[in-house]
Amino acid sequence: MAGLGAMLIGMIGGGIAWMCFIITTLILVAVVFIDAYRHNMKTGLWVLMALLFNFYSLPFYIYARIKSATVKCPSCGTRVGQKNNFCSECGTEAPGFDDGAFAKKIIKFVLIAIAVFSIVSVIWVALMGVLNT
Repeated sequence: MAGLGAMLIGMIGGGIAWMCFIITTLILVAVVFIDAYRHNMKTGLWVLMALLFNFYSLPFYIYARIKSATVKCPSCGTRVGQKNNFCSECGTEAPGFDDGAFAKKIIKFVLIAIAVFSIVSVIWVALMGVLNT
């Protein structure tokens, strides 16, 4: 009978771990979708990569995001690339870029996800050790 209880706890723990994985994947996909859409990147491609490769796609996305960064001109609203100091339409000086904030947000999300997975794993292993004795 003790083996049945351990098996049940193992199934519940594994289910909780999978639910955490699925929820963090969906949050990651939502963040990538919203950010890619706001910056006129290929939204479908990045969402597909986030779904297929999960957190492994983040370094590539962050690199592409920083390379393709643009800001709106404060005068005319034209998109200005990060390498341009002035707007090509009206000649106004382009505002500065702060891509460090985006990278920090993504890194914070990844660290929180790793912490959640670690905590769930430790609890699951501890429960399995207690129930199997």
